[in-house]
Amino acid sequence: MTEIAPSSPFEADMTAAWAKVDAAVSGGKTLEEKRPPAKIVHLSKNIRRWSAAAAVLLGIAAFAWWMKATKLEVPQYVEIKTLPHEKKRVTLPDSSHVWLNENSKLAYEPRFEKRHVNLEGEAFFEVERIVERPFEISTGDATTTVLGTSFNVRAYPVEERIEVTVRTGKVAFAQTKKKETPVLLTPGETGVFDKKAKKVEVAVHELENADAWKTQKLTFDDEKLVQVVNTLERYFDVEIETANPSLLECAYTSSFEQPDLEGILTVIGTTIGFEFSKKEEGHYVLSGKGCSH
Repeated sequence: MTEIAPSSPFEADMTAAWAKVDAAVSGGKTLEEKRPPAKIVHLSKNIRRWSAAAAVLLGIAAFAWWMKATKLEVPQYVEIKTLPHEKKRVTLPDSSHVWLNENSKLAYEPRFEKRHVNLEGEAFFEVERIVERPFEISTGDATTTVLGTSFNVRAYPVEERIEVTVRTGKVAFAQTKKKETPVLLTPGETGVFDKKAKKVEVAVHELENADAWKTQKLTFDDEKLVQVVNTLERYFDVEIETANPSLLECAYTSSFEQPDLEGILTVIGTTIGFEFSKKEEGHYVLSGKGCSH
């Protein structure tokens, strides 16, 4: 039936239709005319403060993102530590070598452009020679500067002095905070910085066994027992008491590989003429007539 019904084209006028609806709903006025005027709301002081804080935080976040995007980093230090009875060998970026003794800490910047390290504790250095870039070691109150050499540095914070003993080459040793002419040390010499006196000077007695902790060898060449005892106390971290003070004037010559304290005391005691006893852990007493003068 619909097939035979007459048809005529139809197009909807949407604009006119919505105009009629708008007029009917708003009583003859358009929706635009009926819309109330905009209301201006003034922000309180607290809101303005919070807005300012948010802007600052946004700026900080943007700066942090920029630093990350441009790969700008805050300088970081490479830090190497050793525990009690632990030793480590370290190769620095300039190919210099460092042997760290126990309870020590070494720190330096990763790029190592200035060839500068901070040391707490004890270390033996073999420094690559680069004339235009001196090598510098900071040990708190004292600074050691070298070009290319080998030397031992002892700078434990609990000890009253800092020691630098040269094996090869030359070393400049000076107080950090004072602009004074440094002490130049040559092979076999030891520079000492007294923390109380605030003074750098060359040691009267050479410290032949300064790096014995690294070489595992103790050598005594016609040394008085007082020096031998000091070396043993330092190497083995013990206290050695002498019942007869005249013992300390006796001279001794020998060397020990892979040293053992009680073995050394037995050998020296047989040669010089004393006996030792262990008073308590880490405390020994030497007694006897000793050598004749």
